[in-house]
Amino acid sequence: MLFRSLGAALGGFVDLTILRRVAGASHITIIIVTIGLLAIFNSMAGVIWEYDPKTFPMLIEGTVNIGPATLLRHQVAMLGVALAIMVALYLFFRYTSLGLAMRATAQNPLASRLMGIRVGRMLTLGWALSAATGAVAGLLVAPIVISVSPNMMLPILLYAFAAAVLGGLDSPLGALVGGLSIGVLENLAGTYWIGPELKQAFVLGIIVLVLVVRPTGLFGQKAIRRV
Repeated sequence: MLFRSLGAALGGFVDLTILRRVAGASHITIIIVTIGLLAIFNSMAGVIWEYDPKTFPMLIEGTVNIGPATLLRHQVAMLGVALAIMVALYLFFRYTSLGLAMRATAQNPLASRLMGIRVGRMLTLGWALSAATGAVAGLLVAPIVISVSPNMMLPILLYAFAAAVLGGLDSPLGALVGGLSIGVLENLAGTYWIGPELKQAFVLGIIVLVLVVRPTGLFGQKAIRRV
């Protein structure tokens, strides 16, 4: 709960103090600003907690057998928490007035402002929600990556981006299917095809292939504009 609250507070603070200043800029400018923020926060974390890898205890100890496979109880709990968060976010964005207002703001800020939606507040809430979700993800992933360091989430971000590109950047269902597909393909490739050393290169290859063959992903929709 503490990590989630701190993450939400940090996300809202970053939007209010920095991202709000470049809200009207181009997408490239905003991307560069967010990459710069990533580098700054990583460096600050290294200065405060040092870069030496540290261990992180599992939330649930022990193993469980599911058919022929043996899984850590923490992995099963992590899957359950992830599914619960996805269902909760789906219900929130589809059936609540606040969630619908946030979706409208993301799709068309100008029309949302004309309809009386406080766009700035919705953007801040969106950043706070995403930061809180990221804090929960980091807490769950930390015991799996064995060692905790400021850069431990970079490979996870690569896999997440590959999953979103494969499934479709505008499709929550596509992101779920893409994530499961990337996980299965990556482990098959590392075990039987190319070896564990090239697993990340394989994921990057999937991103390039999807962007070349089908930029919208498996479940993405092409944007149609009237001219």
